[in-house]
Amino acid sequence: MEKKLYKISFTGDIMCEKPLLKAAHKNGDYNFSYVFENILSLLHESKVVVGNLETVFAGKKCGYTKELYSFNTPDNFAIEMKKAGIHYVSTANNHCLDRGVYGINRTLNLLDDLGIKHFGTARSQEERDKIVTIDIGEKKVALLSYTYGTNIEDNHVYLPKDKAYAVNMLKSQKNEESKFYQTINKNNFRSRLSKRIRKFTSLEQRMKIKRRLGILHNNPKIDNITKGDIVEENIAKMKQDVERAKDLADLVIVCLHSGGLFNQEIGTYTEYIMQELENAGVDMVIGNHPHVVQKFHVFESGMKAVYSLGNFSISPSSIYIIHENHPEISVLMHVYINIDTCEIEKITGSLLKIMENKNGMLTVVEAMSLYNKLSSNIAKKELRDNCEKVYSQLVGNREIFTMKKEYTLWEKSKRLETEG
Repeated sequence: MEKKLYKISFTGDIMCEKPLLKAAHKNGDYNFSYVFENILSLLHESKVVVGNLETVFAGKKCGYTKELYSFNTPDNFAIEMKKAGIHYVSTANNHCLDRGVYGINRTLNLLDDLGIKHFGTARSQEERDKIVTIDIGEKKVALLSYTYGTNIEDNHVYLPKDKAYAVNMLKSQKNEESKFYQTINKNNFRSRLSKRIRKFTSLEQRMKIKRRLGILHNNPKIDNITKGDIVEENIAKMKQDVERAKDLADLVIVCLHSGGLFNQEIGTYTEYIMQELENAGVDMVIGNHPHVVQKFHVFESGMKAVYSLGNFSISPSSIYIIHENHPEISVLMHVYINIDTCEIEKITGSLLKIMENKNGMLTVVEAMSLYNKLSSNIAKKELRDNCEKVYSQLVGNREIFTMKKEYTLWEKSKRLETEG
C-alpha cells in the first residue's frame, strides 16, 4: 500500500532590509507583494510552510529600519507572508530584540491577528513553556526555536531578568557585549581613533567610506567557542524543552539560529549545540543565520540537520554582503512525513534565487523555473554553475549536478553519502 506523506517546507532567513524597504515605499504606503508572487506556486505545494522570520513588526512609531543591523518592518510585509502560504514562523534570532520587548510583543500580536503561528519568542512564561505543534492526523510534530544571541552590541537592548521568557537565548548578553567592547577598546592608536570616529558616524557610513578608499574588508566569520559562550543554565532549559516536546509529540524539530556569517565552515560553537540536541533526542534541526547555504548531515543517532538554508529574502545590494558563497541562492527544504507513523520518509530541497533590480526591489524565484526561462546560454551557464556550487555546499560532490526542481537529500529506504 502506498504511504501517505505530509509535506512540511522550511525557508531560509526572511528579511526586509533598507534597499527593499525603500523600493517598496510608494504613495505613502508599502507594497511587498512582488517579493513573494513568483514563488507562490511552489510554496502552495506544501501542507505547511515554516519560515525563519528575521525582523520584527514593532509599528511605525518605533521607526522602520534605518540602521544596517537593526530591523523593523511594516505590517504589510507580514500580510504578504500570509498570502504566500507561510503558516508558521520561528522568531528566535539575533534581530528579535531590535525594538525591545515591545517589538517582540507587537510582532506576536500581529502574527496572531494574521493566523501565523510562531515559536521562539513569547509574551509570557506560560506562552514560552507551551510547545507549538503541527497536527498530522492523530500525530504531532513539535517545533522549537533557539538563537545564539540578540545583537546586543548593535541594538544595546538588554533583556530584563524578569522577562527572560521572551527569547529562547543560548548565550549571555553580558558576555557578548563584553567581547565586543574588548575588540574596540584596545590601547593603541588605531583603536582610539576608531572609537572617536564611532561617536560621529554610523556603521554604514564607515563602511561606505572604507569602500571608497578601497579598504573595506568584510570577511566570513566563524563561531568557534570562546570564554563564556556556553551557558549551562540555558543549555539545560533547551534540553528540558526537548524532553517536554518528546512527551507531547511524535517528532521534534528544532530551528537553530547560529553560525558564522557568510562562511561554509561550521564553527565549534554550532557543532557543540548540534551535539547537545542530538544527545537530547531531537529528530531534526533546521539551521539559519550564516546567510549562505551550509551542509546537510545525518548524525549517527539518525538526527537529520541542515546547518543553514541561506536567505529567503536578503538584499544582495546591502553593503555588508559577501558574495563569494552566493547568499542570493537558498534552499527551500521539504520534509516528507508518514501520516500513519509520523516518521520522516524523505528530505528534499529546492534551490531558490533572489532577483534584485537596480531600485532595490526583489523577488524570490525557483531556480529551475528561472533557468528554463532564460534565453541566453551565457546566463543559463552562470546560473547553473552558481547553483552547482551551492548544491555542493549543501551535500558535497556526491553526484553529477543537473538543474532540477527538487533534489533528494535523504530517503529512509536508502543510505546516502550524507549519513554518518
